[in-house]
Amino acid sequence: MTLIQALILGLLQGLTEFLPVSSTAHLVIAQNFLGLNQPPIVLDIVIHLATAMATVIVLWPVIKKINLKLIKFIFIALIPTGILGLWLKQWEELIFGSLLFSAITLIINGLILSLPQFFKKKSINLNSKNSLLIGTAQGLAVLPGISRSGATIVAGVLTGIKPVDAYNFSFLISLPAIAAAMLLQLTYLPVGQWLNPSLLVGFVTAFISGFFALKLLKKFVSRGQFTGFAYYCLVLGLILLLL
Repeated sequence: MTLIQALILGLLQGLTEFLPVSSTAHLVIAQNFLGLNQPPIVLDIVIHLATAMATVIVLWPVIKKINLKLIKFIFIALIPTGILGLWLKQWEELIFGSLLFSAITLIINGLILSLPQFFKKKSINLNSKNSLLIGTAQGLAVLPGISRSGATIVAGVLTGIKPVDAYNFSFLISLPAIAAAMLLQLTYLPVGQWLNPSLLVGFVTAFISGFFALKLLKKFVSRGQFTGFAYYCLVLGLILLLL
């Protein structure tokens, strides 16, 4: 892999991991257009580590205040995430890497992001029931084209959680999910690969772009603005269908 390819994939991962437009779908698209026949698994691990570090830094004020009640809700959310993630893993060769599948799920993602404007609910606090629903949304977001951040935040908002609280919980439950996924992939990481220049470029690019994307998303979420992202996913999905 060239430095330019690593830079592009790192930039895409950093931006689309947090903005609700599906990082997996964008990486699939980039890999197809960059001529990468096989997903760069080692780079995938590295850039996910970079975005996880960006999440910890941005959410550190929230992480410091985690209590036993919140830990319980995080654990509840991770149950459906793990079950769905492992079940969908068996379909990996069929759906991952497919532009057609990503096109369809991007359109579905756009429809999901448009839902909050049609449903207004009374504000409630985080509880076991909506934690379970948010965790289910995160599990389904394993599918390329379905944004993890978008699905989980929308699920939270639709159940009545304040947008900022849904944002915080969405990224809190992403950290153990990302850690588990990385552990499953570590067997693919050859010893000594961490000093590869391409991996370093991908890591730095993903970290910097992810940090600013996370900050930007919080501003949009606090205003309840999802429509622009919904239109983007719908248009991109339709374009891919026509290719």
